[in-house]
Amino acid sequence: MSRRIFSRVDRQVSILLGVVLFLSSFAIYLVSTEIFRQSMVQTLVNRVSNIHHYIDAHVTTDSFIEVNTKDDMRKESYIRLKDEMTNVRNLTDIRYLYTAKRAADGTLIYVVDGLPESSADFRYPGDAIEPEIQEDLDRALKGTVVLPDRILDTDWGHIFIAYYPLHDTENKKVVGAIGIELPAEIEYQTFAKLRQAVSITCAGFFLLALVSSLLIFRRISNPLYRDLSNTDMMTGLKNRNAFETDRHNLNVSGRAVDYTVLVIDLNNLKLANDRLGHDMGDRCIMEAARAIRSVEGHGVTGYRFGGDEFVLFVSRDADAADLARRVKTAFEPFGKTVEVPVSLAMGWASFDGAQDRELSDTQKRADSAMYKDKLQIKARDRENGWTSDR
Repeated sequence: MSRRIFSRVDRQVSILLGVVLFLSSFAIYLVSTEIFRQSMVQTLVNRVSNIHHYIDAHVTTDSFIEVNTKDDMRKESYIRLKDEMTNVRNLTDIRYLYTAKRAADGTLIYVVDGLPESSADFRYPGDAIEPEIQEDLDRALKGTVVLPDRILDTDWGHIFIAYYPLHDTENKKVVGAIGIELPAEIEYQTFAKLRQAVSITCAGFFLLALVSSLLIFRRISNPLYRDLSNTDMMTGLKNRNAFETDRHNLNVSGRAVDYTVLVIDLNNLKLANDRLGHDMGDRCIMEAARAIRSVEGHGVTGYRFGGDEFVLFVSRDADAADLARRVKTAFEPFGKTVEVPVSLAMGWASFDGAQDRELSDTQKRADSAMYKDKLQIKARDRENGWTSDR
């Protein structure tokens, strides 16, 4: 069952199209969100970089040599650096701003905390650095700028943390490090909303493009498939498969009572093939089909039933006798150009509820009428010296 489902070309194309659209939408999602993420991070980097440059320009070696314990908070070097950091916090949106160094015993300690002393999170000079940030501060003390590539999701909110080395302005040596923590809740939520919006947009685009493509593909391809399966490629008429389908539909819908069956047979086709070649035989069939197509229209449908046999379904709105005359008239000019007597034998019968259960019964009566016409034509041919029965 599954093999039959996926054997259809439109479904195979649908799967391929779906994969391409999904990958395209996913690529758009990744690229757009990554571009925004990088832009957002770069904006935060620029902010912390400006803060670092300002503090680094105002750092003195005394701040890191003289300040070691809580008692050193009265020293001028502490007060001067504390004032600068307080000014920065007042002018910028900073969660935490602090300086650190390595003590004589090798431990990492705070030097100056930018928070007010009344804050619950305030750290005094000499307080040990928390273990979770020691690694990054140690790298900064070795001269490396530590910048994250994303916003951190912590217990106290979304933040952006950077660590910079601080230098002695005279000899450019690293004397300490500074930690800068920016609140990034707005940026994080904006990025989350963007991802959601882009994902919804990409999903909507994917579904819309897929459905639209499928509808367009089916609109274009299905009529073509129907034409290929229901059309006789040689004559352009409907084929035997279409005839059987249409006859069945007329029977089951109850519309058979409104139809006449007109049967047409090409006389002396074998004689034309034998004497003039199969190319001429094919041309005879195509000219017969051309004559039949000339009368097709509202209520009249022609079929190539098989070989040199044709059938027309004629609704009650059309006159079967007039149609037969017009088909013969349309074929006769060509027939006169052929060196053998090719012609069309015809017979028709209208559905009769007293005789017919379905259109196949009507067709049998039309066949009988056609054979009577054929016998008359054969008799004329024999009078003219032609003995072939086809």
